[in-house]
Amino acid sequence: MELAQIEELDQIPAELVGQVKESVFNTFESILGEELEYVEEGNGDGPLNGIIGNVTVFNSDHTISLMLAIPKDTALFFSKVFIGMELPFESDDMGDLVGEISNILAGDVAANVEKVGFRGQSSLPTATRGSDLTLFMPNKPPTKKMKFASENAEFLLTMVLSESN
Repeated sequence: MELAQIEELDQIPAELVGQVKESVFNTFESILGEELEYVEEGNGDGPLNGIIGNVTVFNSDHTISLMLAIPKDTALFFSKVFIGMELPFESDDMGDLVGEISNILAGDVAANVEKVGFRGQSSLPTATRGSDLTLFMPNKPPTKKMKFASENAEFLLTMVLSESN
């Protein structure tokens, strides 16, 4: 896969998006223990009451930014299935949990995108918690919003491809 100059792209190459989707399925079906579905037309433009995990996979030329938007109920469910107990949503431990899940996803993404020629490493994750959160993305870099759901969880993943500075 040859990535053109970012300013020439109007969307993220489909093979890159496909590898990231595969990583989402790998990561979350393993954590949840249930089948995950990709929700078409799920853009998630509404405000979020929950927590956002941010992490990147980058190399010297390009950066893939991943923003995992998790509603409060799904975050609580993640804590039950991931560590065996429900964490208080407002706790620092919940931020650590979402950071860890974001980090696991980034590791799988880094391995999967290498299959299509994007060799990179992942950054340290961060987490942001709040209510009425709205993700604003700049218009220029190609962005892909994806929604995933299972029987007990739903979340959004926003993927941005940009030049590394």
